[in-house]
Amino acid sequence: MQTDRSTAAFQALIGDMRNYWAKELYPEFAAHAQRKLGGAPDSAEQADAALRDDPLYGYYAWLERHIQRMKYSHPDYGLKASFARNRAAVEARLSGRDGGTVPLQLDPAMEIPQYYRDVDIHQHPGNLAGDDIDGFVYQASALSIHPNTKRFEVHDRFADLVRGYGDFRRILDMGCGFGKSTTPLARAFPEAEVLGIELSAPCLKLAVVEGAEQRLGNIAYRQADCLRSGLADGSFDLVTSTQLLHELPLAEIDTVLAESFRLLQSGGWVMHLDFRSRHPFEAFLMRGHAQRNNEAFMADFDRMDAASAFARAGFVDVAVVPFAEREGATDPDYPYWRFPWALFAGRKP
Repeated sequence: MQTDRSTAAFQALIGDMRNYWAKELYPEFAAHAQRKLGGAPDSAEQADAALRDDPLYGYYAWLERHIQRMKYSHPDYGLKASFARNRAAVEARLSGRDGGTVPLQLDPAMEIPQYYRDVDIHQHPGNLAGDDIDGFVYQASALSIHPNTKRFEVHDRFADLVRGYGDFRRILDMGCGFGKSTTPLARAFPEAEVLGIELSAPCLKLAVVEGAEQRLGNIAYRQADCLRSGLADGSFDLVTSTQLLHELPLAEIDTVLAESFRLLQSGGWVMHLDFRSRHPFEAFLMRGHAQRNNEAFMADFDRMDAASAFARAGFVDVAVVPFAEREGATDPDYPYWRFPWALFAGRKP
């Protein structure tokens, strides 16, 4: 949905600033840090001790924090203010499903977990649980968080990777948001039944509109907690998520892995796409990012032994491998800032 011209111009400026931060400032800071450290650090803690008071790092960190803040929360041209001004257009979009109907089951009695309500994750004002505009705000924000990638390229590439594991027929996408991770799976597996579950009703309301506009007849959505979905044992042959695990407390990660295992039939696969630092300097940056972007659980997730957690849940053939969100992104000499995407996969015996 289009924003007004002034907001569009401001958000374009924010996008240019983010590209400067990712493509010019980050390489400069990374080279500066290597010189100051005398090479690669031995640990994230060593990098933090040497760089926390460094002026260039301060600029890098300040800019990262406030680009995101202005994108969401500028009082005139931030995404939240823009969609609030255009509430009538949001309601009109949600009221129509041109081209078809995508099933949606909402749960008015859904209890939103305290951890989800306590923190404005991603600096999204009020998080995603209440206002109908929030799905649109999140969608607009998601278009600008990955410099150097095409629109939702990471999700299309993930769907292509999943196809190499089998011809799945019953797919569950946990924490599906507004459907950006679910619709590529539905397109990649046209004979499959694809269900997306999500806590946020505003995101789900937008997801069904998006699915209908894309003429996807094999997709449905349900408001449910991925920790306790209420779905039947063994009802899927593939369970996925994207950027879900790092937004959960550690104890809840064990729970969601146990739930993934319960929901899979024998031989089925779990594939959670998330982030995992590959070396100490990257870990230092990601743990700083977690603070700057209100990601309360990201640092703990980055430290956890994910492979052991999957094994404890009962999975075999467990793998944690880097994932390229664009061609060449995992090359050792890739020069720009990026999230360290990784595939966390396992099979139910």
